[in-house]
Amino acid sequence: MLKYSTYNSIYNEDIKVSAPGNPLPHNPLAQFRDKTLRLLSVLTSIFRQVSFIKISLILLLTISGFTVVGNVFAGSVTLMKPEKRIVVERGDTLWSIALKNKPDDMRTAVYIEGIKKSNGLKDSGIKAGDILSVPVY
Repeated sequence: MLKYSTYNSIYNEDIKVSAPGNPLPHNPLAQFRDKTLRLLSVLTSIFRQVSFIKISLILLLTISGFTVVGNVFAGSVTLMKPEKRIVVERGDTLWSIALKNKPDDMRTAVYIEGIKKSNGLKDSGIKAGDILSVPVY
């Protein structure tokens, strides 16, 4: 390509020739392109840092999640509520046992279901001498 030329293309009117040492002012489109490229390079570096931070955060959350789950399962034995054991006497029913042992704000039928569940009873049939585990709330 020629270093100095007076030729102007009829197809490309935006390009102007300048003499050495006397540069033409920058084309606004070229300035916009340069600024856009600089902005994109800055954003790319930020996104690379952000993705590293995201990966680190996900890894940290995963490890802490496993730690919490491990502690829950390891400590579940101590979270069990104590049960009170009673011996069924002659004339006792699940209703009368529930009335004596249930909390004041609980329905009797719900407490009876808790007794059945904790003792593996299918029905209300109990007899004198049976030992029942009564839930404590």
